[in-house]
Amino acid sequence: MYLYPLLDSAVWSKASVPAVTRVLAFEPEAGSIAFVDGKNQPSRIDLRLSESRTASKTKLTSLSSANGADIYGVNATGSVLRMNPSGGDWKLDLPSPARAVFAQPNGNLIIAANRGESTVLWRVRPPDKEILDSAVLPLTGRAVRTQVGDRLYFTADSGLVGVKAADLSPVASMSFKSRVRSLATTPSGDRLYVTTATEPEIAVVDRYSGLIETRIPTPAAPSDLRMDPLGRYLLARFPRADSAWVIAIGANRLVGAVATRWAQDLPGITPDGLLALLGERDVRFVRPATLKADRTVKNGARDFWYFFSWDGFRPRAQGLDQPVTFGGDSIPMDSTAASSTPPGIDSAGGAAVPPPSTVPQRAAGFTVSFAAILNEPQARAVASSITVNGARARVVTTNAGGSPVYRVVLGPFNSRLEAENVGRASGRQYWIYEESR
Repeated sequence: MYLYPLLDSAVWSKASVPAVTRVLAFEPEAGSIAFVDGKNQPSRIDLRLSESRTASKTKLTSLSSANGADIYGVNATGSVLRMNPSGGDWKLDLPSPARAVFAQPNGNLIIAANRGESTVLWRVRPPDKEILDSAVLPLTGRAVRTQVGDRLYFTADSGLVGVKAADLSPVASMSFKSRVRSLATTPSGDRLYVTTATEPEIAVVDRYSGLIETRIPTPAAPSDLRMDPLGRYLLARFPRADSAWVIAIGANRLVGAVATRWAQDLPGITPDGLLALLGERDVRFVRPATLKADRTVKNGARDFWYFFSWDGFRPRAQGLDQPVTFGGDSIPMDSTAASSTPPGIDSAGGAAVPPPSTVPQRAAGFTVSFAAILNEPQARAVASSITVNGARARVVTTNAGGSPVYRVVLGPFNSRLEAENVGRASGRQYWIYEESR
């Protein structure tokens, strides 16, 4: 892994990691990347522990993750499975075999199943198995959720149907002249970009009215769309050659065409707004406004490209893991009690009594965290199964987004090294955070 744009030296490396074919999500708190490996199995890379593990050897489809920790998939019988790095894998059987799962940023899970000529949706909140909401749609195909996770859209023949992720209530449906081929949303979800099988254009749909607000002409009907995570540009795949069109989102304007192969990772938009284009061997960086080359990474096509932001690669100063100490500054004295007696001698001519020292600050503690669970009984069950050197894990309650979260922890310990040793001895996935005691 490299600290972009400095691509000449690695900041993290690990041998014997499975090939990455698709990234599902990244969790910055634990430094965990959930991905699909070369055997189409769910896996994780733990950047803090420099470990890579397969999450499940069961053959699964429709792999999905919203947080980099929980990975969902559908097994051969249509049951939904969840793999969690702290254990406690979860399985849900439904009235009809599941076809696809869509992990949501708020912890919900939306499940789709085909039933005759309809698609049935269910909403659950793992690890609970209660179905909270359900909806019935026309038979649907490909789906995409908004980046903020408030809506989910499905292709349905020559139209789009959508639901609100909070309760699966329907939103305005949209019709087109031919079968919908691909769709993408802006990061905020205010606009949808849609291509069809026959129309040489990209339709821009306003999500609130459900109407096409503008059409972007293209030389042919694009076969796929890819949105810039920051909403600056849209890439449209040319249907018959290794090239793509670049659309400026702000003006809904076709900037031009660029030569690139189309893979799971590239082409893409870098954090600083360059186009990363995939050649046979190299990766070229191009300025999207002018389509002029910026630089080239030789043999970059052999790598898997995934841009994410994390501050864990920065080395910690050694002093950060040491208790804070304070000098022997004396307590300020009232000016009315000032004396001309030389320091070190009391008024009677003897040795002066040193002033009382300030109250020392207590050292920071390091806590080992094994899991963050929304269900208290399950958190206590996980805690009861973790014992290290005679100490049993406990459950502490925190609040996230107005909802209680139950963390399974051990500690605090006096040093990070002690906490690391306890985490390793547990044999479980863990992370360490520092707190004041």
